[in-house]
Amino acid sequence: MIASEVKMAGFGNVDFVIADRGDSGEIGNFLSVELQAVDITGSAYTAYEALRSAHDLPKRPTYGFNWDNVYKRYITQLVRKGYFHHHWGTKIVAVIQDQVYQSVLEKADFMRTPNVKDKTVNIVFMTYVFEDDPDNSGQFRPKLERVEGTSHASLQSAIMYKEAPTIDEFKKRIANALGRR
Repeated sequence: MIASEVKMAGFGNVDFVIADRGDSGEIGNFLSVELQAVDITGSAYTAYEALRSAHDLPKRPTYGFNWDNVYKRYITQLVRKGYFHHHWGTKIVAVIQDQVYQSVLEKADFMRTPNVKDKTVNIVFMTYVFEDDPDNSGQFRPKLERVEGTSHASLQSAIMYKEAPTIDEFKKRIANALGRR
């Protein structure tokens, strides 16, 4: 069975949980699922409306992909929730666009394995790409691209224990920031 928006104090909420339910209603095995797409900054709505009405825009809209927000927010959630799943002996599945996942990998190269049944794996990444929908011209549908597992500890280590920049470089950045005042 599927339960959506499962919330718990100290844990937060998960987009949905797939659970086995016994005849008397008890919950057996379960799997949490977190969905994530790339955030955007600004708004593409004016461009969308202009395109739909075949009008030119008076000025270029400002919007872009917010890769860092996904990295900071989503990966932190997965580490935290993965920790709880580790204690429960369960797994959390992270469903994420492949190019967003690739961006995460460029920032944090954590241990990954295709063997998601491995006992050390408690976070499973399922990535997708969009392909043309042959049944609906001009439409797209998601297609599973890859499935890889990791542990909350590996993900946490990869984001926390990076090579530190030099103190001199950071001092230069401080001086530059003070110069903007």
